[in-house]
Amino acid sequence: MRRSAISVGLVTALLVCWPAGPAEARAADPLAALKAQVAAKRWVKVSEVHQVRIRKELFEKSDIRGAVRLGRPGLTAYDLTIKTKQLGGQMRLLAAGGYTYESGGPRQQALPDGKTWWRARFTASDRNPFYSVPPIFEAATYKALLATTTRRTGGVYQGAITLGTLYKASPSLRAQPDMKPGQREAELKVHWRLWTDRKGLPARLYTTFADPDYPTGAMSSRTDMRFSSWGTKVQLTLPRKENTYQPS
Repeated sequence: MRRSAISVGLVTALLVCWPAGPAEARAADPLAALKAQVAAKRWVKVSEVHQVRIRKELFEKSDIRGAVRLGRPGLTAYDLTIKTKQLGGQMRLLAAGGYTYESGGPRQQALPDGKTWWRARFTASDRNPFYSVPPIFEAATYKALLATTTRRTGGVYQGAITLGTLYKASPSLRAQPDMKPGQREAELKVHWRLWTDRKGLPARLYTTFADPDYPTGAMSSRTDMRFSSWGTKVQLTLPRKENTYQPS
């Protein structure tokens, strides 16, 4: 599973030390709340901080911030800025109208002279631009995640879900053949904790994951996602055609 090393949380031993989250402790139905946002195709502001360590050494660190629009089967549009250690710079990611657009960072070096945006078709595999697994913007994946809840205190949920279960539930993961976990990987678990607001909507998702037998050495990762301003208004301006390049 290619992105499992750069898509989920930290070593299991650290799970007893969950970070402090929002103080909300409500009993609203989180799945119904998310489905309502999906049906209405609402925007929400998101930030994601992600770290991966290989043999305890920092391998990747990323920071993604911006806004996304929900829809079926997953995200239908987004406006994001991403900074990563591996990219060595900052990139802007846009999606809407059946296309994705990328600018900056290493992508800039691959563009022809006079072009500032790389355009591609917006396929099912592109509907999760974040490193976090699970992609909880998908209602089916969110449902599968909540089904593994082992503890709940008001509006705070926590549990663990296998990579195999996530792959079966997630449309965007199944759309990428190299994301299918092998037999060993399918049994590995993502440990998660979710804070919801008064309406039952996600306020924060913290995930941790470890693979002691990862091919390049013991791997651990963690992802901290924050959600705010559900239903916010976003004016998304796509690049002009003369500034974009789309490979044939």
